[in-house]
Amino acid sequence: MHILLVCPRFPDSLWNFHGIHELVGVDSAQSPIGLATIAALTPPEIEVSLLDENIDPIDFDAACDVVAISCFNVQWARSLEIAAEFRRRGRLVVIGGPYPTLCPDRFEGAADVLFVGEAEYTWPRFCSDLLAGHAPAALYEQERGKVKLTDSPIPRYDLLPVGRYLYYYVQTTRGCPFQCEFCDIIVTDGRVPRTKSVEQVMGEVETVRRLGGQYISFSDANLIASPKYAEKLLTELRDFGERNGYPIRFSAELTLNVAQHPKILELLRDSNFESVFIGIESPSTASLIETKKTQNIRGSILENIRLVQSYNLMVIAGMIVGFDNDDIGIFQEMFDFLQEAGVPFTTAGVLFAIEQTPLHARLKREGRLLEYDESLAQVHGSADLNFVPKKMTGEELLRGYRWMIRALYRYDHYGERLVHSLRPFAPSPESARRSAGRLSSKQLRMTARIFRYFLLSRDHARRRFFLQTVWRVMRHRPSVQKLIVAISYMTVHKHFHEYVLRTHGETETAGRTSPFSAAEVAVLHARTAPSRVPQAAAVSSAEA
Repeated sequence: MHILLVCPRFPDSLWNFHGIHELVGVDSAQSPIGLATIAALTPPEIEVSLLDENIDPIDFDAACDVVAISCFNVQWARSLEIAAEFRRRGRLVVIGGPYPTLCPDRFEGAADVLFVGEAEYTWPRFCSDLLAGHAPAALYEQERGKVKLTDSPIPRYDLLPVGRYLYYYVQTTRGCPFQCEFCDIIVTDGRVPRTKSVEQVMGEVETVRRLGGQYISFSDANLIASPKYAEKLLTELRDFGERNGYPIRFSAELTLNVAQHPKILELLRDSNFESVFIGIESPSTASLIETKKTQNIRGSILENIRLVQSYNLMVIAGMIVGFDNDDIGIFQEMFDFLQEAGVPFTTAGVLFAIEQTPLHARLKREGRLLEYDESLAQVHGSADLNFVPKKMTGEELLRGYRWMIRALYRYDHYGERLVHSLRPFAPSPESARRSAGRLSSKQLRMTARIFRYFLLSRDHARRRFFLQTVWRVMRHRPSVQKLIVAISYMTVHKHFHEYVLRTHGETETAGRTSPFSAAEVAVLHARTAPSRVPQAAAVSSAEA
């Protein structure tokens, strides 16, 4: 028996980094850890192979008995197409993953078997049914939050083609203790953090090292959901780096309250972490309280970001516009905030009410959800809108967002933030040693492509952006590490710049001032003044 695991292609979006694949010499940014874990759960009596449509085309006539498709919401439409093609050829088709778990009704009739929830226990049961010659059930469902992560095996990283992904994923925890109203993690994974053992995680890291992987991104929704666990894990990662000459660079997603954990920040730096993704969401205290993101209002957001940056960590910020407390002034406020904070790379998007979340339930009760649009399930998170805003029209929200995203990825504005973000970096002899060393032939070719793209371009704005940013970065405490980080983030800018240009228009014509006049904003603020919460009062209320 042969099972073919399929990862559908991702649509073009802010998140997929299609724009830099050619420069850095990879075919996809993200490796499919979910399917690699399913492969590890498959008994040896069953042959298993993995096909990622993001790096190779699908051969629908491939010899296999079962096709198993894993699906995020943005892959929904493509997963249905793939399922239909394989079923037409008589294959048994299985669909599972985050989106079927969140919205199983979206897949009604699309597959022979549907998996809902985590698969550590249900997938082996399905395989046992196949091996016993029994007809599999139409539905295999796992009760939320009941899987012990110590039962999760090391993913079959060996099934992922070496050198074709930008980074490998490793997962240490599931679940998040916070209550952010818009987030689906608390729906799919629960609010009680569950962890793998540190020994398990280090086994995965060592497996990636043996396969030649050089970059691991932890796929946890919040790496520091359990601070004690995070300290223990990071201590092991630091020791691993010291023993092996720091062969792997790391990144992770975590929450801004990391600023209250100096030991964790120190360990992140010493473990060879380069960046952290933090859901800042908004510079507005009222909006943060509204969406129950109270962990972000403990102290000054700006000061907390600068503290994180002082540990040589690049902060990548998730930002959202469209909360009920946002009016037409939010776009200027957010642009100014990001410029001041020095956060070059931000996945800023319009608020989207994901199905099954508390936000979706509230907006439904209030009669503010728009009619379901299937296309929004594919690309939400940038400029899609599925509800009626409260303090501005939908047209105003999209107009303000389109200016903001263009202004953020204009060459000089991005360069300004990048220089600002690297100013606190204080390279040590140890970090210099990690940055040194001979470049591989692949890295040399990548470097040549990057320099050719920026310096041999007829685009004068692009060339000026590169040269001026390098010069400004290296004026203050120059180091090899800072130069490498600066060039890396200018390379990443290529993807964002091209995507924004295609979808929202010319970036270089977006000035520093939003399309809404100061007079318009002032009038609106005066009209809605009673509902705007002063920061000091908001913090006191939240702490109480």
